[in-house]
Amino acid sequence: MKVKYILFSIFFSLFAFSCSREEEESVKLEENYPLLMKLDSRILDLSAPIILPDYNFYFEYNDQKLTKKIGGYVPTAASTGVGGVFSTKVFTSLVYQDNKVTVEDFSNTSEFTILKNSKYFTLNNSNKIIQKEIPDRTSTYWYKKQSFIYKNEYLDEIKTTLPNMPFDPNDPNDYVVTFSEKFYFDNSGNLVKTEYFEQHNGINTENKIVRIFSDYDSSLNPFKRFTLLDEYFYRSLSKNNFRDYKEYDYHYSNIPNVNTRNWTFNYDAKGNIILN
Repeated sequence: MKVKYILFSIFFSLFAFSCSREEEESVKLEENYPLLMKLDSRILDLSAPIILPDYNFYFEYNDQKLTKKIGGYVPTAASTGVGGVFSTKVFTSLVYQDNKVTVEDFSNTSEFTILKNSKYFTLNNSNKIIQKEIPDRTSTYWYKKQSFIYKNEYLDEIKTTLPNMPFDPNDPNDYVVTFSEKFYFDNSGNLVKTEYFEQHNGINTENKIVRIFSDYDSSLNPFKRFTLLDEYFYRSLSKNNFRDYKEYDYHYSNIPNVNTRNWTFNYDAKGNIILN
């Protein structure tokens, strides 16, 4: 028994040291990525229109952690045909408390009000997201909870659950709705594909979204610190920067709606991406 105890103690110590070292190396690697201070508003989330006004976002940090994004869009009436008007009086705040982060939108003017779009994150020791809560302002039914699962330091899956109503397991038309998104990386540490499924009673349905990321450059990724911002989430996961994106939305159909985006970036003499 004593020998077994000693062997177990040695194994546990080595395991703990290995995990601690991986976490330190992960944090250290993040610190090597550049701090992005200003960004052309046309480089937005993947669903944004290609042609946008030429305005800039500005970013603030504390101890290399993103704390504020200045600039955003104020919603306009549908009759205007414009999705929103850019304003530097709109900002996103990121408040850290221990391993918790609250992300919310605000305006610093009385001219208009905007929705907070509150999101609540829980991080692990490597500052990676392990849980995200997304309230819905119209219905508690759509209060989403997401669990982030990692494999070999890379994001492997996001599981989304809802506060479903009680259901009748004997009724084939009644079921619990969940969502699952699987992530696939190449050997360079770049995200190449995700598969997002609507699930009924934990089983994938024909409703899915397949996202393809390609044409990566060799520049370090300045979006690495933007994981907590939805519009840059997919960009933040890779070592380098994708320049081509395709989205296939299969909604009760074998023929998908296809969304394609591509970007042409500028680079300096050292091959680093220029975004401001």
